[in-house]
Amino acid sequence: MRVSVSVPIYNTSRYLEQCLNSLLAVHSQNIEFILIDDGSTDDSGRICDEFTARDSRFRVIHQSNGGSAVARQSGVDNSNGEYVIVCDSDDWIEPDIYDRLYDAAKATDADIVVCGYYSEYEDGRSIPSQVIFKEENGLVDNYDFLKKGAGSSWVKLIRRSLFSKTKTSYTPDINLSEDSLIIYKLMRGNPKVVQIKANLYHYRRLFGSNSYTNNITMRHIHQLRYTYDWLKNNYTDSIYAHIIFQRAIDLAFACLRAKDLDAAYLKKFLKSELPLKSIFANRLSAKSAMAIIEKTFPIPFSQFILKSLYKFVYR
Repeated sequence: MRVSVSVPIYNTSRYLEQCLNSLLAVHSQNIEFILIDDGSTDDSGRICDEFTARDSRFRVIHQSNGGSAVARQSGVDNSNGEYVIVCDSDDWIEPDIYDRLYDAAKATDADIVVCGYYSEYEDGRSIPSQVIFKEENGLVDNYDFLKKGAGSSWVKLIRRSLFSKTKTSYTPDINLSEDSLIIYKLMRGNPKVVQIKANLYHYRRLFGSNSYTNNITMRHIHQLRYTYDWLKNNYTDSIYAHIIFQRAIDLAFACLRAKDLDAAYLKKFLKSELPLKSIFANRLSAKSAMAIIEKTFPIPFSQFILKSLYKFVYR
């Protein structure tokens, strides 16, 4: 088995058939599609059963709801492929994505292969997006990958043995930033990373939906803090200081979007993790400028500024 594609699914019946039809169009037979029905209460389970009956490459695991991280781990645990990858159930793929990623992996003996994607908006916009990493002798610079490549596991083909080599697994209940955390963990194994400069995945952007990223609460902030603390505690060399700083900026920015924001928690985080001297010592960005506003003015004023500028700083 070349590739195992796991599809974590929870109540996405509106989009699921488009996702699974795009997988059905993949020509390779040396591939498996593992559908993780994570306790769906809509028609998702039925749709999964229909596709497993249509094509032997599909199999479904019906389980009680455990959240995104648990569903992703179930996909890894039940995989047989040399390489594994995730496909989110409200997205879709180009039919040659997995062949191209796998061929690149075999040609270079890579542990991780990454490609670009399209952000697909409900108003019809399709915007190509790819981070181009620094390279040397055809290999991605691992520091640059750690700095700019965490997250988006649906465009990262990963050698399955890398999980056991680094003793890595998804952390239950960390359902926001779980993809970033898993990359941080896997990078401890100093993997060989290559990139394909092509956009082969379609990522559906659903503003106003029930996804975690659109409905951040303090529960999710604590999950982001878990990832931040893990990164800070495991990458202690001074060369990683900028990466940790950027993660702190992202967390402070996310706090302003929390519907039940604990202002005291945010102020304490800003004081301990983002002193002004560290902000000015790094390159100023829209998010770091917001951190300065958060530290300088009352939190409600910062939230008002963010709401006014939201469309410019978060797309």
